[in-house]
Amino acid sequence: MSELQKRWFFSFAIGLALCVVCLAYIPYWQNYAPRVGDSIPKSPYLTPWTVILVSLLSVSLAILAFPVRGESPIRTILSKTLGVAVLCLATVFLLEHISGIRSPELDLFRLPDADGNSVRLYSARPSPYSATTSLFFSLALLFYDHRVRWRMRPFQIGTLAALILPSLAVVGYIAQLVPGAQIPAWLKSGLSIPAVILYLTLGSGFLGLSYHSKESQLTVARRGKILGAGSDQHS
Repeated sequence: MSELQKRWFFSFAIGLALCVVCLAYIPYWQNYAPRVGDSIPKSPYLTPWTVILVSLLSVSLAILAFPVRGESPIRTILSKTLGVAVLCLATVFLLEHISGIRSPELDLFRLPDADGNSVRLYSARPSPYSATTSLFFSLALLFYDHRVRWRMRPFQIGTLAALILPSLAVVGYIAQLVPGAQIPAWLKSGLSIPAVILYLTLGSGFLGLSYHSKESQLTVARRGKILGAGSDQHS
């Protein structure tokens, strides 16, 4: 197994595992959500929309890194389509936070009140930090093509940009453990600890795809030579 295949298998395993975890969490998300009327939690919780965004990204990752030989246009189309879906959802959520206008069509999840009844609340949406992180991951997916060097560079930059907020959140949570430490406002992230774990794990899978091997370059070069030779014969 080549180095490229090993990295693809690692990314596929990460995507598949995250998808299973997300699908297992969604039916029970209310058990971990704060109740309306309770005291404001010290840290944000893992919203169901955040889990949906991560699950779509993880499925897209698993499709791209599916361990089979040969390129499949169908896999590429499915993966890019999921990336576009995440991009659209993340953009809508960010616009909601900026404008204060909520789209009622996205009120699919309701937080429970003190009596256990379900009520609609804006806090069932992903935080701006989560939406921004998902946005960068989706942009990275749309650029991914391991055969083309110039497309791999935006993919790598987008992946690193998506990991900035979760990494800052880790620093912020660690700083909270230091007694009497003054935590800067920019370290007080809107990402919960489970969300940070999900995004960092997803980022490791993306980084596995960022490997640009020489064998892929040789494959593209050979295809170019074959096509060039074919055109010369026909001419």
